[in-house]
Amino acid sequence: MGRHGPPAPDPDWERLDHRGPLSTRWAWGWLSPDGGVVVSDGGDVYVRVDREDLTEAGRGSLNLGVTGGLASALRRALRWSEIVGELYDEPEDEPEDEPEDEPRDLFLLPPSRRE
Repeated sequence: MGRHGPPAPDPDWERLDHRGPLSTRWAWGWLSPDGGVVVSDGGDVYVRVDREDLTEAGRGSLNLGVTGGLASALRRALRWSEIVGELYDEPEDEPEDEPEDEPRDLFLLPPSRRE
């Protein structure tokens, strides 16, 4: 069975799919070999973060400590997402400045009467 959608960010990434009734399948993204990064066909990037990697920076914000392996996988996924966005996402069709249907002044003459 052929693959549809964008190619994998790297050859060793696994295809993710959703199985439905009657064994139907919808592929929707890719999973990195270590399971730390997921990218969707739409270009969304998801990263698994451990609590130990988060530190409080103050006023409710958090800092994320990213290790070398995760940083390279994340960099590759973000670059892949940008490429996929350029190749597969079509710009939304915005209506050009077309004049709207302007009301016309119609002059209707009554039908002629029969005598």
